[in-house]
Amino acid sequence: MDHHCHPLRRWSGRLEPNEFRACFSETLDPRVLEEHVPNTAIYRTVLRRLAPIFGCQPSEAAILTARQMADPARYSRELLERSRTGLLLLDHGYTGPDAMGVEEHRAAVPIAQREVVRLETLAEGLVEGHRRMEDWLDAVRVAVREAVRGGAVGVKTICAYRASLRLRWPDQRAARENYGMLRGALRARGGGRPRLGGEPLCHTLVFVAAEECAGLGVPLQVHCGLGATDEDLAESSPLGLRPLLADERHRELRVAMLHCYPYHREAAYLCSVYAGAYMDLSLAIPLATTDGARAMREVLGLCPWSKLLYATDASRLPEMYLVAAQLHREALADALCGLAEERILAFDEAERVGRQILAGNARRLYGLGASDG
Repeated sequence: MDHHCHPLRRWSGRLEPNEFRACFSETLDPRVLEEHVPNTAIYRTVLRRLAPIFGCQPSEAAILTARQMADPARYSRELLERSRTGLLLLDHGYTGPDAMGVEEHRAAVPIAQREVVRLETLAEGLVEGHRRMEDWLDAVRVAVREAVRGGAVGVKTICAYRASLRLRWPDQRAARENYGMLRGALRARGGGRPRLGGEPLCHTLVFVAAEECAGLGVPLQVHCGLGATDEDLAESSPLGLRPLLADERHRELRVAMLHCYPYHREAAYLCSVYAGAYMDLSLAIPLATTDGARAMREVLGLCPWSKLLYATDASRLPEMYLVAAQLHREALADALCGLAEERILAFDEAERVGRQILAGNARRLYGLGASDG
């Protein structure tokens, strides 16, 4: 069960080399894509794993040529089936103009799917219709409840992209001033969708979402660590989430920390001491490759394996789903075999723990049964 991923893009026919490379790197710099991404462990891994599927040489040119000749629907379906994923929890808030919509994605992808609400995207869409911050926050609360009643199984925040993840109880006067500035900028542009930013407003929104998630019984996913070039990585440590995890006002809240790398040790610590803390390594596993596998072993040294979740953070191309899934299973198998060889787990226990991490923990966290996919 992939508890955190994003939709595929519509098949675009010919794919330029830099478009393909961009899916396996966080860089937006064309020079890095051109000169350096081909010299990374993840990119070499992708080429070597895709070559046998096409029956071609493990070179970028050969794979892109074979890919262009493939039937789009059949190729995507084959790669997704090879990933052995039974259920996708999708964040459709991370999209581009060519990303599939919810119903389109369900029709195209033969895997059970549920949705996770992207908090900031939802909230930004409500700014234009509400003059007062308090009315806007009330509208966010209503929208979150309606989304969950409509089938969403969680809420995700990208606060780390827009402000520091060192959460503080916000100054409401500062938050109101920020909201007024946001509305003013929106009027100056003649409408459209604003971009939330700054600690007073973003932190206010996170605390409101946490209260709603706790009341609705759904997890709050929080982006931590790597994952976007527009975040300050130094300000994205999960240790900043302590106000959500330690305060009695959020006793019923469950927080799923996403990615976490290079702060995976800190996330593992939080999972070991706070009942509501869960984590994954999602994007760290493919992007960091060998170091991602090392991170898996480190995490299992401290994080209860009842708190570790499986996710790929895959998006855009079916190749991402496949390679991320393969690398994640291999890293998990290697880490669990190590625990068995050290006689911390018996081999049959290690197998049960593996199944728990790959699906059981997330099904329990999100309240999903076998009938959900």
